[in-house]
Amino acid sequence: MSTGTAEGRAGLLGGRNVLVTGGSSGIGRGIATVCAREGAQVAFTYATNAEGAEATLAIVRQHGTGLAISADLRDRAAPARVVAQVEEAWGGIDVLVNNAAVSEVVPFPLLEDADWDELMELNVNAVFRLSRAAARGMLRRKYGRIVNIGSIAGARAIASPVHYATSKGALEGMTRSLAHELGPYGILVNCIAAGIFEGGLRSTIPEHHQKRYLESCALGRIGQPQECGELVAWMSSARNTYLNGAVVVLDGGTLA
Repeated sequence: MSTGTAEGRAGLLGGRNVLVTGGSSGIGRGIATVCAREGAQVAFTYATNAEGAEATLAIVRQHGTGLAISADLRDRAAPARVVAQVEEAWGGIDVLVNNAAVSEVVPFPLLEDADWDELMELNVNAVFRLSRAAARGMLRRKYGRIVNIGSIAGARAIASPVHYATSKGALEGMTRSLAHELGPYGILVNCIAAGIFEGGLRSTIPEHHQKRYLESCALGRIGQPQECGELVAWMSSARNTYLNGAVVVLDGGTLA
């Protein structure tokens, strides 16, 4: 049974149950890997990349218990089913990491309603539904952590598809509002405004935008997924007692 006080195995997340969405590659795999290394039982979702999911699961299981869940989170009923599956398997969810997202390069005049709706369904609506479902158990236990993986596209005006930038801006607003509502019950909600990281959505970013990013980045390189995982693990741990409602930029100094 998940509890709000047990430390369990060694590590920042010893004894915790973590659910990461979009864990078959990229940042999601990095987060799942670090959380498992830090002692958590890690469940993650994937949509179509079954081979990638198997690879992530193998890494997670090198450290402990893992669970891969196939789900199309754009289906309105899927988030509640995923949360229920993890709770049934492990007794509860201590940490929810909303990482799954999609992007595509579509010029604004050519952006169709269907393009907008499909992206918002995953990037915003699924986050709302997953957070709602997971928060119910967290409220009963008076403990929880929710970490939303945003983007510098939502934190600052940079070249990016308008529907993607809008979705990540919405995620920041949701983070702040949930932090105020859930904080009094021991549930901390934070957001990471991520720069460009290896894998995942990097393939959707045009080369000239990546070149401009590297020229602006103080460290002069693309981020590694596990670097995001390290920050998520600390945000998700009991050592984080006061960071709440924050949007932390993780971009190697690109926007500095």
